[in-house]
Amino acid sequence: MKNARFKELRQRFGYTQAVLGEVFGITPDYVNTIENGRQTPGFALAKRIADFFEVTVDELFFCQQIEQNVRGNTNDCAERRCSHAVKCTDRKKSV
Repeated sequence: MKNARFKELRQRFGYTQAVLGEVFGITPDYVNTIENGRQTPGFALAKRIADFFEVTVDELFFCQQIEQNVRGNTNDCAERRCSHAVKCTDRKKSV
């Protein structure tokens, strides 16, 4: 599954894959691999990336998957599954 949130944040803040690779000590290809969902980083790297963008690891890597698992059940997503309920709920309404 693509990690649209990671790519969205990278682009919103104007970073290239090469720059983020330098920041985190990984290759631009690995940044691309994470964005395209071919690999998920280990927890230590995931935490560093989340901290860099000032979001939680859940917000960065998992809520998109949770949203797909609970389509149509916004209350479940908002109350129990997403740590960023407002964003999750708002995104569902806009889809």
